[in-house]
Amino acid sequence: MSFVSFSFAFFVAAAVLLYYIVPAKHRYIVLLVFSYIYYVAACGKYVIYILVTTAVSYAASMAMEHFREDTEKLLKNGELLNDRARKKEIKARLKGRLKLIMILCLCVDIGILAVLKYSEFVFANINRLRLDLFGNTDFIGFGNLVIPLGISFYTFQTAGYIIDLYYMRYRAEKNPLKFALFVSFFPQIIQGPISRFNELSVTLFNGNRLKADNIRRGLCMILFGVGKKLIIADRLSAFIGRSVASYEVLNGEYMLLTLFLYSMQLYADFSGGINITIGVARLFGVEITENFNRPFFSKSVAEYWRRWHITLGTWFRDYIFYPISISKRLMKTGKRLSGVNEFFGKRFSLYTATIIVWTATGFWHGPEWRYIVWGLLNGIIMCVSAELEPLYEKINRRIGWSDTSVLHKMFSVFRTFWIMSLLRTFDLSVRGLGQAAGIFKKIFTEFGMIHSATLEEMGLPKDELMVAMAGVAVLFVISMLQRKKSIYDRLMGSKEVYRWIVCAASLTFIVIYGYYGPGYDAADFIYMQF
Repeated sequence: MSFVSFSFAFFVAAAVLLYYIVPAKHRYIVLLVFSYIYYVAACGKYVIYILVTTAVSYAASMAMEHFREDTEKLLKNGELLNDRARKKEIKARLKGRLKLIMILCLCVDIGILAVLKYSEFVFANINRLRLDLFGNTDFIGFGNLVIPLGISFYTFQTAGYIIDLYYMRYRAEKNPLKFALFVSFFPQIIQGPISRFNELSVTLFNGNRLKADNIRRGLCMILFGVGKKLIIADRLSAFIGRSVASYEVLNGEYMLLTLFLYSMQLYADFSGGINITIGVARLFGVEITENFNRPFFSKSVAEYWRRWHITLGTWFRDYIFYPISISKRLMKTGKRLSGVNEFFGKRFSLYTATIIVWTATGFWHGPEWRYIVWGLLNGIIMCVSAELEPLYEKINRRIGWSDTSVLHKMFSVFRTFWIMSLLRTFDLSVRGLGQAAGIFKKIFTEFGMIHSATLEEMGLPKDELMVAMAGVAVLFVISMLQRKKSIYDRLMGSKEVYRWIVCAASLTFIVIYGYYGPGYDAADFIYMQF
């Protein structure tokens, strides 16, 4: 049930209608029922995996909450009022129990993800190594495993919840149905965002009242997302696929154009899907965290990743980067290395954590070496950029650029955009690292002219390109307008007649220029594969 299908529109309309009909205290149950209907329709019998994740995580959270409540009662005992040593012992025992439960739960939840998503990759590499070293053709493996949609997103969301309970950042949700809804809320389960419990639960469970503002904002967000998807992303999809498949016979200019258009497609596709997610949730009065903040205006790779897929970045930062970078073992190693080389020792902990996190981020995107290399390169670029910062400042002073100068900002944005676009070569290279190397070779060694006839053969006639670029120009203008205030706040703060004009114009453009209709199947959202 695609987000841009009429069946999904009717599904959401039915859910909204029923949501506001039933009493407020039961409305979360409506969302839970529709969430499971949606997921079963998408995954069928493989709903068993999300059920297991939910059940195991709920049981773990209840055990953690039980030990926490018992400890709090014990600490309130008057006999322990002045016994600091005893209190410290009790708290340490609680921490140990919470840690054990957390580890066991994460082993199950992340273990399911690891087996389903990564076992084939691991066994394929083991088999290849055995064949190369020993000539052993007795291959091992699990066979064909089906990866349920959204498993990376709901697993990370649930894992974050369990880790937060370990750090006692909030109380566990005791209602199993509410917890199941947190894990499975249908607008976000397929491609995120990865929500935090303390943020999402505020509006997810409390039976929100029907508000005209929520309906207006929700519909505008959905309309904006559908426009991105149907006018830009799906229009460019065929050309990009054909161009990458035929890279051997095309010159470097076509590859650069492909990377530029893929950046536009990916942003329109992913942010468009998130717009629909946020908009659908808003129809129920549920507020979901924004996942993008004008990423193409970033002046460095590190800044780019603070603006793109924000919830995934903060997840890796909070649950992997910080624990690794301040771990006692890593800090001790850094101190030892400082005795040998102070420069390397001071940076060891930070850069090791950075490389680990970005390698893991690449692996999260897909069980293939191209994604691992992509993630590793992101981490290396960030580390190298940090070291070269003094050199950048020296060069800028010599040419008279300040950090606030327009030329410096434009150059930094341009540089960052093309670094990220070139790295996306690995994303496009479905045939592996060899294809990525071939595309890079084309870009840097073979040049020529782009011919409109060739573009048309590749599925991108001149008029189609013009429509897509017009859509990109609109996104650019909207991004500029959002520097200080959300476009939705601007729109909602304007006169009603202007809102109607903008919405009517947007709908008209989608109807005229959107990719849809009989015989046309909207392309899947790109991030569904992750």
